[in-house]
Amino acid sequence: MSNEVRDRSRAILRAEFADAAATFCAEHGFEEVTANEIAHGIGISRATFFRYFTSKEDAVVSAARGAAARAGAFAHAVAHAADTAMPGTSAWEIVRTAAEPMIDTADTRGDPLRARLRMISDVPALSGHLASQRRDEQSAVAEVLRTRLSDDHAAHALAAAGVAAVDLAWQEWSRTPDAALRPLLDAYFTALGGVATTALP
Repeated sequence: MSNEVRDRSRAILRAEFADAAATFCAEHGFEEVTANEIAHGIGISRATFFRYFTSKEDAVVSAARGAAARAGAFAHAVAHAADTAMPGTSAWEIVRTAAEPMIDTADTRGDPLRARLRMISDVPALSGHLASQRRDEQSAVAEVLRTRLSDDHAAHALAAAGVAAVDLAWQEWSRTPDAALRPLLDAYFTALGGVATTALP
């Protein structure tokens, strides 16, 4: 087996173990379980767990990074939406369209994903990573928009607002049983899209 294939296989296993560990922690409480209990709970030995991760924090953050890589496709989705949009479509509508694939993720993964998002948000050791992930995503979206708008300020403002709208929708979805992500995305994009021009009483 070549080194490249071996490294790829290891990366796939690590991602699978991280995902399982994050789900286990979300179900049983991150603060309440030990790395040994996680290893047993996901069906691997303690030695195997520590071959892939340095701690339970490392395992859960690795899962979040995997999600970030998938969510990092948001910037690519913005680019695709921009390239396929009808003439006259606003940049804000394009960013909202780019969030469509997230709806399938929410529908498919449901309550286990809700529990994981709540856990990451509630545990300080993990929420700091989530904030860093948002900043990276915002920068990637801003770069996509900058090449199309030729206006750095507009690109960064739109990216910040778009990522905020998505984040607010995910937060409310994670804490609202039986909620659907689509109406929450629509509500936050509509609200943020109009708030800048809303007159104060």
